[in-house]
Amino acid sequence: MNRAGPLLFLLPLALAGCNSNAINPDSHNTFLDSDDLIRMTDKMAASFASNPQIAAQPAPLVIVIKPIVSSTNQIITPPQKLLYVARLQGLLASKPALHDRFTFVLTREDYAALIATEGKAPGELGPDPSRIPPDYVLTATFDSLTNDNGSQRSDYYYCEYALTRITGPKSGEKIWTDKYETKKTVRNGFLD
Repeated sequence: MNRAGPLLFLLPLALAGCNSNAINPDSHNTFLDSDDLIRMTDKMAASFASNPQIAAQPAPLVIVIKPIVSSTNQIITPPQKLLYVARLQGLLASKPALHDRFTFVLTREDYAALIATEGKAPGELGPDPSRIPPDYVLTATFDSLTNDNGSQRSDYYYCEYALTRITGPKSGEKIWTDKYETKKTVRNGFLD
């Protein structure tokens, strides 16, 4: 008896089960994505550059950036957390009219790690952070509200950026703040 016959008969059925149509082609998630990153940081850069309170501060504003703090239920990796503020920094640095307005410096931890990695003495990789202390910190906090009723899921995101003074008698004062809000909804389905 030839056993290959029944197996050849079952092969097309098995392959049909692997067809990509078995997965919902409309599947999406409600997470922040690269489009949000671009829209968000474009909006923040325009707001930051045109803010009268920032313009009133004596130049240059020495700023250290911190990765975002996320309280959302989306997993945002450490490099991605830095990307949300680093892109904003890059947009500001790309504007020739702002070159003399802002100086961005490394955090002490990043500077120490860079020196250790490169095996250089302090000062060989640029100014020591103790010689150029930041006066301001640029931060962002992401929060979300999730609603899942079984048939659909929605996530509302509130992303707030802030420039805060960290030196002098007005330490802790928020010089600038702005927000990005979005809501994403998807229908729950098989393998979404």
